[in-house]
Amino acid sequence: MSVTDEIKARIDIVDFISRYVTLQRSGRTYKARCPFHEERTPSFVVWPDRGTWHCFGACGEGGDVFSFLMKKENLDFRDALRILAQEAGVELEPERRDDGQQEREKLYEVNAVAALYFRNQLHRHPDAAPARRYLQGRGIHADVAEQFQLGFALDGWDNLRNHLLAQGYDEALQHKAGLLKFNEARNSYYDAFRNRLIIPITDRHGRVIGFGGRVLDDSVPKYLNTTDTPIFHKSSVIYGFDKAYRAIRQEDRAVIVEGYMDVIAAHQFGFANVVACMGTAVTEEQLQQLRRFTSNFVLALDADTAGQQATLRALNQARQALQTVAKPVVTPGGRVRLEARLGANLRIATLPTGRDPDDIVRQDPDLWRDLINSAQPLVDYYIEMSASQRDLESAQGKAETVAEIVPLIAELHDEIERQHYIQRLSRLVQIDEQIIAHRVASTSQALSQTARRPNKVRQPVVRSQPEPPKEPPSVSQPPMDPMLQESGIPLERYLLAVLLEDPNLLVWLAEKATELELRPLRSHDLQDMEHREIFVGLQRFIAGDELWDMESFQETLGPHLHSRLADLMIRAANLPEREPNDTQEALLKAMIRLRRERLREDLAAMQFLLQDAQRVNDREAILEYSGAINAIRRERQHLDRVLARIQRVPYGMHRLDQGVQIA
Repeated sequence: MSVTDEIKARIDIVDFISRYVTLQRSGRTYKARCPFHEERTPSFVVWPDRGTWHCFGACGEGGDVFSFLMKKENLDFRDALRILAQEAGVELEPERRDDGQQEREKLYEVNAVAALYFRNQLHRHPDAAPARRYLQGRGIHADVAEQFQLGFALDGWDNLRNHLLAQGYDEALQHKAGLLKFNEARNSYYDAFRNRLIIPITDRHGRVIGFGGRVLDDSVPKYLNTTDTPIFHKSSVIYGFDKAYRAIRQEDRAVIVEGYMDVIAAHQFGFANVVACMGTAVTEEQLQQLRRFTSNFVLALDADTAGQQATLRALNQARQALQTVAKPVVTPGGRVRLEARLGANLRIATLPTGRDPDDIVRQDPDLWRDLINSAQPLVDYYIEMSASQRDLESAQGKAETVAEIVPLIAELHDEIERQHYIQRLSRLVQIDEQIIAHRVASTSQALSQTARRPNKVRQPVVRSQPEPPKEPPSVSQPPMDPMLQESGIPLERYLLAVLLEDPNLLVWLAEKATELELRPLRSHDLQDMEHREIFVGLQRFIAGDELWDMESFQETLGPHLHSRLADLMIRAANLPEREPNDTQEALLKAMIRLRRERLREDLAAMQFLLQDAQRVNDREAILEYSGAINAIRRERQHLDRVLARIQRVPYGMHRLDQGVQIA
């Protein structure tokens, strides 16, 4: 039994709510005027056997003793838990802050102090004059330099070290943050950045996680970045993301460049959807983050040979990261089949030889705009690059080119586009068009099978497994779905367990509910307060910018929810293996049956209220309760009709931010 279950077992919900409102017995329930809104006819009902309450009036609220106290006293769950635990005589374990989280917070803090120190040196120190002249020469305005927190590291071995020591940050923390390096021969620390223009690197939330340092002379390396730390991982960092994500979402396009100065110049001239990758090639982690805000990407990279090679590496990475999705396609014969489609629109902006984005943006903003707007589709660029790098007169060159281009064509959505590129590739390699078309069809089929496979998520770290549930599975009519029968757990827990196993299903469920004229799953559909808190946390997490990871999600929840989360994930791991379509269908049916159960209980309560009103001949109440009963019956009939006509639906990956309301 969890702590919240023990508290609810010890507290009589009727006695507790009676402190706030006068309850009257009505059959097996109690009734009152709702304490959360004005009303003349009692519509607030308490079920003592279930430990729940619900208002059938204007507010429509409901829940358990926790939700009542939270709403009545305007508390969050943690405070309500503390108050009710004290009343019930249940001892709560003291909350222990996660050591890793504490460490990350200290790293954010010391980086912020270091960034401020570097900025002050740039503005005030006479030795920073070359850096100020450099920025003026690059045309960087003072307000833009301030926006990007540009700074300067003095040419010394311990300037930053001594400043941070004076501020109370020890050498070990500075070293862990990548601000100091360690000399083993001398057994001493020294500043990692010296005599460099400093470019703070921030995460999506604007927190400083690392630094880039640029030399102002011919020294090497030209750029020096923070080494990997607990909060800075080069492969997942997107420079300028915190300043660009709103514009990316608004314009529905992200422009990816190579350098810091490219981003700074672009933002100065109003191109706010520009970001930079940290390295010569875009990584999977970077593209997955960007994909939360758009499915349209333009890669604007250097036109030299090395830049082209980096572009090709980036494209291969992009195709792996953005994956394919299975989409239903109607055949000429009227049947529906699933085909793989690339989950994003990738284009390449080819820059003039010898010029980089920084130069073009500053000198000719209109040219930059035209280059981005006229960026080549991925397949066109790839065909040109592949053709220029291979001997298409040889059998090997033809085979390699076909092998490289066919997967790109197979991922295209439009049949006309696909046929166009089949013909183009056929002419390029001088191979019969039918052979190319057959290869594309085979590849498309293989990709579709891959796209239909469900994603697995990482399990949370569980130190001790809770006891298996003793409560019987929920029963409702019509007969329970076989998958739910096999799971042997109540509907609420089943719903949450499946959604935690594959959070993408929450978006799918919202889409399907809208299609079937149902409300999307809401926190109020769940009676258990811990379930509500976890569900709201899940909604918030997938609507944010972090990639799904169970351990990261667990960190967003309070420690008091970790035991219930672990229980849900154990249940998820023990669910019977099913095809994605079966899981979707069972999930949808579970949501409908959960609501049917609630409506059945609501109907019984309303009938007791109606009988009470009829006994005292309260005509106003009789009309109100009769109307509520009819509304409940209509909703239940609608759910029954939906349940009867549910068909299997194609499963596919969905963007978590594609405008679907999930709550």
